[in-house]
Amino acid sequence: MKDAMKYFPEGVALGDAFINREKERNQLINRIKSIKHTVLMAPRRYGKTSLVIKVANEMKLPYCLIDFLAAYNEEYVRDQILSKVSHLVFEVMPRLRKAKEKLMAIFKRMKPEITIGGFGQKLSLHLSDKPLSDISELLLKLDETAKYFKKRAVIFMDEFQQISQLKNYHAIEASIRHAVERSENISYVFSGSNRQLLKQMFGDKGRPLYRLCQIIDIERMEEKAYVDRLHHLSKLKWEKPLADHTMQRIFENTALHPFYMNVLCQLVWEEDSPPSIDRADTIWNSYVKAQKHIISHDITELSLNQRKILISLAKSPTREIQSTEFTAPLKISASSAQQAAEVLLYKDLIYTRDDGFYCILDPAMRHYLNIVLWEK
Repeated sequence: MKDAMKYFPEGVALGDAFINREKERNQLINRIKSIKHTVLMAPRRYGKTSLVIKVANEMKLPYCLIDFLAAYNEEYVRDQILSKVSHLVFEVMPRLRKAKEKLMAIFKRMKPEITIGGFGQKLSLHLSDKPLSDISELLLKLDETAKYFKKRAVIFMDEFQQISQLKNYHAIEASIRHAVERSENISYVFSGSNRQLLKQMFGDKGRPLYRLCQIIDIERMEEKAYVDRLHHLSKLKWEKPLADHTMQRIFENTALHPFYMNVLCQLVWEEDSPPSIDRADTIWNSYVKAQKHIISHDITELSLNQRKILISLAKSPTREIQSTEFTAPLKISASSAQQAAEVLLYKDLIYTRDDGFYCILDPAMRHYLNIVLWEK
């Protein structure tokens, strides 16, 4: 199959690459229809961006993605919002001269100019020396434009937790809330790669964003979401279904983590014939070895006790992180084990399963610590 990357992308899953998520899709669609705002809560690479784009396309709504990963001050936040809003306005208004005149009137205070560049039309605005005021006004004026032209749109703010790391985070959050809670035609979706920081931003009574949004948790998909799809793609590639035991090994190696499911399946589907269990294991092992520099970077930043906990959980998940059975071999106290586990949870390196067991979140890291490090 020449287009394995198409069906198993490592980035955003579009078109045929997007599967399942029926529950989350319906939840998000209903909230957007009602102009209610949402926080998507999930670890990194669980498909949050794919979900938002899928829903926006399905609803035939214009949207923009604002990424705050590199945010370092309030001016950067404002400029990111300006960049995306200046393009999105043209997607919510008709291509008429009178429409442009109305747009210029709405943004009059910012001395608007319409320019044409490599990405099409853009609204150039003259901003003030007060970034916090600009943030609110840009978002409010976009909503006013959408309302006037009777259009709806979606703004997706990703890596939003980075704002909480900025010096003036409280005021920035307040500026965003001021616009979002007054929005009548723009729906907002927030997400990020640090769930603990997001929970603080939207769940702490002392924060401006408290109770602004409903949280939608995105979990790993169950095996049944993949079975029919993998059998179908196997027939397209090799003219026969994938052996059940090989498929099961793929599930075990990736722990059904969405990103790693795509990575491993992409590599498997590059084979000339349906792989055996051993071959699937070899492919996975080789991939994890190639990720050593990324995995080791995350591990070396941890304290000694945190590394001990991580290595132990790679070998055997546990329900009792403070039990003598778990802590004695590590030669750490129960309180130290709990403190280390809390940090690992905060960093999304471990998580608790539905059955209460502490496990490593990243299956590649788990394999690296439990298998690769001990190979000859």
